[in-house]
Amino acid sequence: MKLLRLPHRRTHAYTLIEVLAAAAVIAVGMTAAVSLSGSLMLQEELSFRVAATRNYQENMARLWQLGLSPSDVVSLMPSQKDNALLNQMISGTPTLIELGKTNPGGLGSLQAAAVTAAVNRSQNPSSEVQGSSQTLSVYRPSLPASLRPAAPGS
Repeated sequence: MKLLRLPHRRTHAYTLIEVLAAAAVIAVGMTAAVSLSGSLMLQEELSFRVAATRNYQENMARLWQLGLSPSDVVSLMPSQKDNALLNQMISGTPTLIELGKTNPGGLGSLQAAAVTAAVNRSQNPSSEVQGSSQTLSVYRPSLPASLRPAAPGS
């Protein structure tokens, strides 16, 4: 009597080693994704601080270009002491220094000033770590005294 041989059924399944290898690959990928998202959040926060500091600096420059004195500009700008968010973003106190008159390329006499500000790089709100200081050079026309408006209150 002849024995009937049934065809060997091959089961399609993954071995334990294949499953562990796939899990390791997925774990490495997830770790990289979490690490990348953390660094992106830190970079976004720093970019926001740089933009806010630069905006503060540009506003100081525009007020000076309108003809205000440096002391008037400082008094009009929001105080860092009164604004916790601004105090957290800007390191130190931004400064506006008049540099005198210049005559670039025969364009007439211009007054020059430099506005300097630095970003706070610290992630800890209670501490301050100064980033690199950025200086913005600004100019305004030097008007003869006869064309200058009278100072307020005079």
